[in-house]
Amino acid sequence: MPEILRTTAMRLALRYAVANVLLVGLAVGALDWSIGRFVDAQLAAGIRHELETLSSLAGRNPAALGTALRDRRAATPERHYLWLGGNGRRLGGDLLGWPAGLAADGAVHNVWIENDQVEESLGEDAGYWPMAALRLGDGSRLLVAREIRPAEDLREFSLAAAGIIVALTGVLTLALGWFLGRTVLGRIDAVTDTAREIAAGRMDRRIPVSASGDEFDRLAGQLNLMLERIERLVQGLRQVSDNVAHDLRRPLSRLRNRLEVTLLEAPDEAHCRRAMERALDDTGRLIRTFNALLEIAQAEAGVRRGEWGRVNLDELAEELGSLYQGAATDQGLHLSLAIEPGLAVTGERHLLAQALGNLLENALQYTPPGGSIAIRLERCDGWVCLRVADTGPGIPADQRGRVLERFVRLDPARSSEGSGLGLSLVRAVADLHGAKLQLEDNRPGLRVSLVFPGTV
Repeated sequence: MPEILRTTAMRLALRYAVANVLLVGLAVGALDWSIGRFVDAQLAAGIRHELETLSSLAGRNPAALGTALRDRRAATPERHYLWLGGNGRRLGGDLLGWPAGLAADGAVHNVWIENDQVEESLGEDAGYWPMAALRLGDGSRLLVAREIRPAEDLREFSLAAAGIIVALTGVLTLALGWFLGRTVLGRIDAVTDTAREIAAGRMDRRIPVSASGDEFDRLAGQLNLMLERIERLVQGLRQVSDNVAHDLRRPLSRLRNRLEVTLLEAPDEAHCRRAMERALDDTGRLIRTFNALLEIAQAEAGVRRGEWGRVNLDELAEELGSLYQGAATDQGLHLSLAIEPGLAVTGERHLLAQALGNLLENALQYTPPGGSIAIRLERCDGWVCLRVADTGPGIPADQRGRVLERFVRLDPARSSEGSGLGLSLVRAVADLHGAKLQLEDNRPGLRVSLVFPGTV
């Protein structure tokens, strides 16, 4: 109960309820005033019409006026009449006396009527009555009056109905606020419970999404995407922590041992130089590993560093192909290029060059002598496809997703050169550029494709 009352929906409902009651109250007041004016006008019109009809009858047949007053009184009990002769004697009607101050001018006036002025007791119905009087041709005076009780009953009924409407408006508004409050609180509780479970360490939990497709579902969808990304980053961090200890312990231990042996042995300039050169090599590999980790972290975080703009992939592929041509020849490999000119994408040239360079280095490392490597750039269904294919051992289909993770190498003994970060960086660069990374069988070997969304 207290949580529902503190919800924004319930607070808004309370405000709307007060505003609605005030507005409906004003509308009811205006309606009551309009009804009163309309009823008063109808009563006045009826009295004037009745007075004119009776005066016309008196002009034609004065003797019939008394009978007409009795008949009309019996037919319409709420109407009252008084017919006084020129000498003031009552000739007909049920009123006992002429109201003080009432002029026989034919106009409708509101006059106070007491119980002693009518033949029957009025009880609590005494009050102001609309009435009109007229002097007839023979000098007599005729008065027509009407009780306001039926009109008051109509107004009281209208006010009672309006009061019920006002009360129902407030109650229904509060009920709607209660319903909305419970609905909103239920959706918020689902988010809160999920956040509590995630904070407790269950990173696989997600916010429930209904089938309504409302704003809560859209928010939940975006939050779930964020949670999936956070889960991947946390898993990647855990994997990095585990693999760093394995992959970096060996070069650090080797570096330490070489320095200790160098200090223990007799000083020899040539020996010290060789030890320093090996130490520099180990230090360089460590720095390259940490730089690769930094590059991956920045790319996965979506950090657009460097200069972004139009990158001519045909020129970049030609440049890197020429650069690695000599290394391929030295290893007894054939490197071929099939470049379609005029293809470009929006991106950061250094990152794209690093991704393509990593693919070429992997191909050079795992392709045996006598094999071939191919770089291919072409249009494919409105996309720009950059492919690097080799004739090496390839990667099994069930391992292609795993090799994109950090520090993953299919060599169980981890005896091969490298840090296992090359394809991880390629995947991070592809994600940053909105490209698709595809690993396929080259029959034999591996074909890696970067598919970019359209040309510039």
